[in-house]
Amino acid sequence: MIMVLAVFAILIFYDVRKFIRTKEPVKVFAIYACFMATSLIVSLLLAAGRKPPGPTQWIEAILNIFGVAS
Repeated sequence: MIMVLAVFAILIFYDVRKFIRTKEPVKVFAIYACFMATSLIVSLLLAAGRKPPGPTQWIEAILNIFGVAS
C-alpha cells in the first residue's frame, strides 16, 4: 500500500508542477483532483485485497440513504 501512495504522490507532484507552469484554470485542478482521488481510492482497495463496489451498489446505497429503496 505504501508503494501505491508513493506512486500517486510522485504523479501528483509532477502534474501539479506542470499545471502551475502552464497556469491552468481552477476547473482543471478540480477535475484532476476528482480523478486522482477516485483512482487512489480504487488502487488502495485493490492493494488491500478488497474489490471496490460497483456502480449499482453505489446507486443502491444512495437510494437507501434517501429512503427510496428498502
